[in-house]
Amino acid sequence: MLATGIVAGSTAEARTFEVVANPDMTFTPATLVIYQYDRVVFRNGGGLHNVVADDNRFRCSVNCNTNTAPSSQPWSSGLQFTRLGDVGYYCEQHGDTGSGMRGLIRVIDRVFVDGFDAGS
Repeated sequence: MLATGIVAGSTAEARTFEVVANPDMTFTPATLVIYQYDRVVFRNGGGLHNVVADDNRFRCSVNCNTNTAPSSQPWSSGLQFTRLGDVGYYCEQHGDTGSGMRGLIRVIDRVFVDGFDAGS
């Protein structure tokens, strides 16, 4: 189960957001609300960090494929979120699924926010 994917027509309105892993063991922003198909780029702002989804759907640092362990390099990795709902994540060096260096991405459906389907 991956958080990424491409759907024709839905990506035209997609936006990109940044979440920074900070030297003080926090993520900025700690909570981010995005629309389905938006992209989030995780960036190391200093320190030894990575980003791991609570449900293991992604694990990123230098990239989201092979170099996923906590790294002090100035890395940046992005994902597109296609599934609706909350995605908790943490840095495995400084947190876990329940405490420490944690963040939350809430993926919502634009149709329910706008009140209509703009594509109709």
